Amino acid sequence: MLFSKHKKKTAEAETVRKFTNILSFLLLLVIFSTLGIMFLEKWSFLDALWHTIITISTVGYGEIHPLSTSGRIFSMFVIVIAFAVFAYGASAVAAMIFEGQLRKIFVIKRMEKMASKLKNHTIICGLGRTGQAAIKELWKEKIPFVVVEKDESRIEEAKENYPNLIYILGDATQDETLIKAGIKSAANLIVATADDADNLFITLSAKNLNPNLRIVTRANREENVLKLKRAGATEVILPNVIGGLRMASLAIRPSVVTFLDIVTHHGEIDLRLEEVRVLKGSPFHGRLLKDLEIPKKTGVIVIGVRRKDGSFILNPTSTTMILEGDSLIIIGTREQAEKLKSFVKGEESE
Repeated sequence: MLFSKHKKKTAEAETVRKFTNILSFLLLLVIFSTLGIMFLEKWSFLDALWHTIITISTVGYGEIHPLSTSGRIFSMFVIVIAFAVFAYGASAVAAMIFEGQLRKIFVIKRMEKMASKLKNHTIICGLGRTGQAAIKELWKEKIPFVVVEKDESRIEEAKENYPNLIYILGDATQDETLIKAGIKSAANLIVATADDADNLFITLSAKNLNPNLRIVTRANREENVLKLKRAGATEVILPNVIGGLRMASLAIRPSVVTFLDIVTHHGEIDLRLEEVRVLKGSPFHGRLLKDLEIPKKTGVIVIGVRRKDGSFILNPTSTTMILEGDSLIIIGTREQAEKLKSFVKGEESE
C-alpha cells in the first residue's frame, strides 16, 4: 500500500515488552509449579500454590507436607527456572537504568501530560528545515506549540535551541500520536514532512480527529496540491515555488523584498504585519474606520480587512464599516499591535 511502512519500536514499547515478558514468565512458572505439585503430591490447590510461592521466593518457611522424591526433583527444577527468570529480569532492569530507557519513558510521559493540557495550540509535524523554520517563528511569537517527530536526534537538536520544548516522539501518520499531541484541542496544524504521501495521510487523519482544525501543509510536487486540499488542508505551501519567486523578486524588486522581510520579522526593525480579529461584543462592530481613529490611537496602519466570508478589502477607505468576525490586517510595531488588540476588546478608553 501507498502509506504502509515499517514502524520502529519506541523505547517505551520495548521496555513495556520486557516487563511484560518477565511477568508472563513468572505467572506461567507459578501455574506450572502449582499444577505439577498437585499432580505429583496430590495436594490441594491452596497448599500447592503456597509451596510454589515460598519455593520461588526462597522465603524458606519449611514444607507444609513431606515431599516425595519426585516432588523434590520437580521443586529443584522450578527453583532453577525461577533463578533464571529473576536473573533475566534483574539484567533487563539494570540495562534499562544504565541505558537511560526508564528516564526516557518518564520524559515521554511528562511531555504527553504537558501536551494534553494545551488548548488552541499549534502542532508541527516534522522537524526538517521547514519545520525548524516554523517553530522558530512560533517560539519568537511565544505561541504555544507541540512538535511531533519520529527522529530522536532531531528532537535532541531542537531542544538545544528551544529550552522546555514540548514534543511527542512518534510517527505523525498514526492517530494515537496526533491524539497525544492534543490534536482535538489544537487550533492549527503545520504538516512539514518531506514526504507528500505522509503529509496527505497526516492531513486526512487530523481533519477527521478535529474538523475545525486549520491545517497548513507542505507539498513537494505541484500535482499533489489539489489532493492535499481535498484531504482537508486549509493552505498548501510549495517551498520550491516560493523559493523561486523570492529569488526572482530579489532580482527585480529588491527594496520590496527588503520591506517585506522587515514586516515579516526577518529584519532588525520592530515592524510587523499582523492580523487582529474583531470578536463578538467588540466596540468596533458597526463603526466606520474614520470614527475609530485607529492610526491616531494606536499608531498602526490598516492595510486590509478580511470579511467573515473570506473576502478581502484591500486598502480600505475611511468609510469602510467594521463588523464582527472581520480581521484587520495592519502594519505596526509589536507594542502598537498589542495596543490595537486591547482597543478591539474594549480594554482601552477612546
